[in-house]
Formats: sequence, C-alpha cells, structure tokens
Amino acid sequence: MNFKHILIFLFILAIVPTITALDKGYCVIAEVSDISPSSIGIGEEFTVGVQIENCGDQMPEYVYFELLNPPTDITIKEPLVMNISKLYYGSSERFITYHMRTTEDAQPGTHVIKTKLTYGGRGFSMMRNYDITFSVIGDKAELSIASLKTSPVLPLERETVELTLRIENTGDGTAKSVSVYADHPFQGLKQSFLGALDSDEDGPAVLTFIVNEAGEFEFPVTISYKDDFGENEIKTMININVLEKKSNAGMILSAILIVAVFGGGIYYFIKTKKSKDKIIHQLLKGHDLGKKKSLRRK
Repeated sequence: MNFKHILIFLFILAIVPTITALDKGYCVIAEVSDISPSSIGIGEEFTVGVQIENCGDQMPEYVYFELLNPPTDITIKEPLVMNISKLYYGSSERFITYHMRTTEDAQPGTHVIKTKLTYGGRGFSMMRNYDITFSVIGDKAELSIASLKTSPVLPLERETVELTLRIENTGDGTAKSVSVYADHPFQGLKQSFLGALDSDEDGPAVLTFIVNEAGEFEFPVTISYKDDFGENEIKTMININVLEKKSNAGMILSAILIVAVFGGGIYYFIKTKKSKDKIIHQLLKGHDLGKKKSLRRK
C-alpha cells in the first residue's frame, strides 16, 4: 500500500464516525434568540441569549457551547465554555444567557463573537460553528473654532501677544484629550491642552508668544481629540496682523522743539519785561528830575 492509499484510508476512518452519527439521528443546533438591548452603547451592559436544540431523534452524551476569542473590548461574566445538560429527547431545548458589557474604550460598529457547538457520544463527535453578531453605537464629537482674539487687539511688532482660540463641540459625543497646535512663526507657546469637552460645551486654548516682525501672518492650526469613533484631527488656517512699531525719534524731536519754543518764549517774555521795567524806571526818574527843577525856580 503506497502513501496515497494510506491517506485515503485515514480520511475514510475520519469520516466514518460522522456518517455513523448522522445515520443514527444525532443532531444538535444552536441559535442566537435574543440580544438585549438592541442598541448597545459604550460602557453598557447587555445580554445574549442562545437556544440549544436537539434536532435529531437520539440523545447525545455531551453538548458544549464555547465562545472563541471574544473581542477585547467586551467583558463576559459567564465562562467561555458552557456544559449543556443532556437533551433527553428529540426537539428538547436548553436556553443559556451570557451577561456582557462593552468597555469604556469599545469601538463603535459591528462586533462578531465566534462560537463552537460540540456534541457527541462514544465513538463520534460533531461540531458546528456560529457567529454572534451585534452592533455597538457611539456618539461623535464635532469640534470647531468658535472665535479668535488677540490681546492686544492690534499688536505691534516686538510685543507679547496672547492668542485665544475658543473651541466648541457641536456634536452629540464627548471630545476627550482635546489639544490645539498652532504652527505660528513666532517665539513662544504653540500648543494648548483643553482636556474634555462635552456636547454643546466650549473652552479656550490660550497661546502666548512674541511677534518679532510686522505684517500679515497666516499659519495652520490643528485640533486633535478622541471620541467614540477613535482619534480625530481638524486642520484649518488662521491669520493675525502685526502693526509696525513707529520710531521714537520723531516724538523726541517734537518734544525738543516744544521745549525750545516754550523756553524761547519764556526768555523773550523775561527779556521784554526787563526792558519795559527799565524804560518805566527811566521815565519815572526823568519825571522826578523835572519836578525838582521846577521847585528850584520858584
């Protein structure tokens, strides 16, 4: 007997128990009969009901129902392998319930748990595979820049500027780990962390930097956050205007001119006043001399 004939012989031996079991009327099936609630959220408990039925006319000696490698974001209270009590007659049923819970970081979408139904007796074993399918729903966050302002409102070059971006969440879900990164060309802070923003909530992202030159500057801003659907990024562009700082030379020159004019005016006033006083003094002196001469003649 060559190797090929040996393989055929072994294959026949492997399927004989199955054929014999089917011929003898052994049949067990499983069906997911209930998932409650039908809408499963993040971090919520739910139950899965499985109906085990004897669809043959013979009683198997053992029946096992097993959950195979369930998703890591689902916790299950019951053991993964459950021993079903004997199905004593045809059409007899057993109902098993699994109590499950989605974790706080569970991913929304369709989840599938592979299962295996095993039954048999002396000299034979049967196996069937099933899927338990359910959906996990989540809430999506929607972030945007509600307003932008700078302090001072019209910054001058070489000034320290405080840029405030108010971030709002207009979605239904909570935005977690919210951060804002502004890739501006100045020296100073570029990133601000806000934490979490609930639905219809807003918060400020404050960045402080020094504007070292004048002009209109446009730069990208990235908003990063997490929601029930995973990590998200929003990118947009903003711009700020920086005014040129005027030279102080003109102001100093103006001040000097004002002081000079004011000082010259005082000098002219004092000099004029002294001249007038001298003239008046001379006139009064002349008047007194004339008066004395007139008295002598008399």
